[in-house]
Amino acid sequence: MADRTGPWQRLGVIPTSRQSPECRTDPIYATLIHSWYAEGRTVPGRPDPEWRSLVERDPWPRN
Repeated sequence: MADRTGPWQRLGVIPTSRQSPECRTDPIYATLIHSWYAEGRTVPGRPDPEWRSLVERDPWPRN
């Protein structure tokens, strides 16, 4: 149960205290993410450089 003495706080889906110590990324996914990052591909949880360049570009050409 949440502590009611302080301001209201949103709790995460799974509190840190309830996560198991074995809760780690599987080696196959870690290898996949590493290979994608080395190839310059988009990796979940990391900024996408191609999207950033598109968003930062000026939409109208300047004269």
